[in-house]
Amino acid sequence: MDDEALYDAGDFGSWIQARLDQVASNDVAVACGDCTACCTTFEGITIGHDETETLAAISSFHLREDTRFANGAKILIANPDRTCPMLVRGKCSIYPVRPRACRAFDCRSLAAADLIDTEGPGAALGARADQWVFTYDDESKKRQLAVLDAVEFIHRHNVAFRSRGFTYDPTVTATQAIRIHALFLVGKPTTQDAEAKVLAEAIGILRHYANLSFASR
Repeated sequence: MDDEALYDAGDFGSWIQARLDQVASNDVAVACGDCTACCTTFEGITIGHDETETLAAISSFHLREDTRFANGAKILIANPDRTCPMLVRGKCSIYPVRPRACRAFDCRSLAAADLIDTEGPGAALGARADQWVFTYDDESKKRQLAVLDAVEFIHRHNVAFRSRGFTYDPTVTATQAIRIHALFLVGKPTTQDAEAKVLAEAIGILRHYANLSFASR
């Protein structure tokens, strides 16, 4: 990769702590520039019922009920080519009132979890994520290795996670791994009992974050 194509993602430890602190908040600081990769590898997002300005800016043609919630939350449906219908002439047509999920998205999560797809349907987003370069000290390196162990753990127990309602795809898996990575700072579980204990703790953590994220939806 050409060095000029690389972007400074900052210190990994500082970034991941900020990422954890930003749960259920808006406007994550990402230097997107003119990049629209997440808008062109789009699979639909939930818009909370309280996001009234956002919902008012989107035609009902592009929305459907999100049946997971009984309070009027909607799903913004992707175009057949997996682009966001709000992407017009290469720009977000509702940027000032874009959905909360868009404000909170950070493609550096894919780089942090080493879940970068540069050839499949997420290639555009993967290519952008692959341009981020973190810096590390000894402590942040431990945290990065813990994230990778968490990714492996989620893959190994994907049936258990999915049976409890957690989506299984690279973007979601990366976020989940970041949220549970502290469980792996002391290393991987080495016994069946330890594995079961970590699984229960991981599911508890993810449910906690889900409650924070969807409390207002």
